[in-house]
Amino acid sequence: MQSAFDSNTLDRLISLGRKQGHLTNQDLEANLPIASMSAEEIALIVVHLEETGVPVELEDSLISPNAKPNPAPARSAEIIPFPDRAAAARMRRRTAPLQKGQASQPETAQSAQQEKRTAHWAVAVSGLLVLLLLVGLIMMLGV
Repeated sequence: MQSAFDSNTLDRLISLGRKQGHLTNQDLEANLPIASMSAEEIALIVVHLEETGVPVELEDSLISPNAKPNPAPARSAEIIPFPDRAAAARMRRRTAPLQKGQASQPETAQSAQQEKRTAHWAVAVSGLLVLLLLVGLIMMLGV
C-alpha cells in the first residue's frame, strides 16, 4: 500500500469496523483519501480489512464511477445440500456394475480369510526365527 495513509489510519479503520461490526463507503471516505486513490489501492485496503475480520459493505460506486449497484450482496460460499436417500440410492445403482456378483463373494471371503491366516503364520514364524538368531548371537558373544 502506498503512503496515501499511514498505519494509524488503517488501525483506526480496523477498530472502528470491529466496534460497528462492519465498515461502509462513508467510513472509508471519511478516513482515507479516496479521491486520490486508484481502484486497485482501494481493493487492497478492503482485502486487508476483511482479512483482519472486518466486513466491508462496499458499493460499486467507490471502485468505478460508472458501475451499477448490486441488487443483492455477493455470497461468499455456495452451500451444497446433503444428498437425500433417493440420491444415495441412485449413486448405489451407478456403482453396482463395478461390484462383483453375489455368487463369487462367499468364495472371495473364504480365500481372503485363508490369506490372512497364512500371513499371520508367516509373521509369527519369522518373529521366532529372529528371536532364535538374537539368542544365538548373545550366546556366541557371551554377553
